[in-house]
Amino acid sequence: YFSYKYGTIKPDELMQMAVANGVECLAHTDINSTSASMEMVRLSAKYGVRVVCGVDFRNEADQLFIALARNNDGFCEINGYLSQFLTTEDPEIPARAPAFENALVIYPFEKYTDFKLSENEYIGIRPEQLSKFRFGLKGFHQKFRHKLVLLQTVSFRHKADFNAHRLLRSIDNNILLSRLQKSEEGQPHHRMVSSDKMREVLANFPEIKQNTK
Repeated sequence: YFSYKYGTIKPDELMQMAVANGVECLAHTDINSTSASMEMVRLSAKYGVRVVCGVDFRNEADQLFIALARNNDGFCEINGYLSQFLTTEDPEIPARAPAFENALVIYPFEKYTDFKLSENEYIGIRPEQLSKFRFGLKGFHQKFRHKLVLLQTVSFRHKADFNAHRLLRSIDNNILLSRLQKSEEGQPHHRMVSSDKMREVLANFPEIKQNTK
């Protein structure tokens, strides 16, 4: 995904990066916003990259879950749910997603607390977390193998983007850059990765590869 608030990638640039890296399908999930979704869909035909629209639901910088629309009705559901938090004085979003009928939900692995997953809900694993599933979390991997998908975040093009992002986050929090907490910023490795590299990363995890596809 990319974010105007936390990242610096514009729609055209994101599409160009996708093409250059052999990405055929891209999930566009801006943070608590769908303002750029229609532009991404418009660019889909131009670049030949399928776009799946959704929202990265967060309380401030705290990522709760990602919702992906299956169709237009799903996009309407997601927007309806988001709107209630953007138009209230208490915009705290619950950690658990509502019962979407036409949208998929992905919970980051670190936010999953052993609750029962619905048919449309999945657990997102970041590439740097995969080693845990080979060594320390084999039992979890076996139990939830049908529910695990890859969660590859794309927020930055290069280090300069990441540095600009940290400055913007400091301004948003009204603090000095030196006092910015790690929890308030993204990760420098949140960049586009080639489809070949992703296949290599998932070579030992065929279930996660298939679920993600």
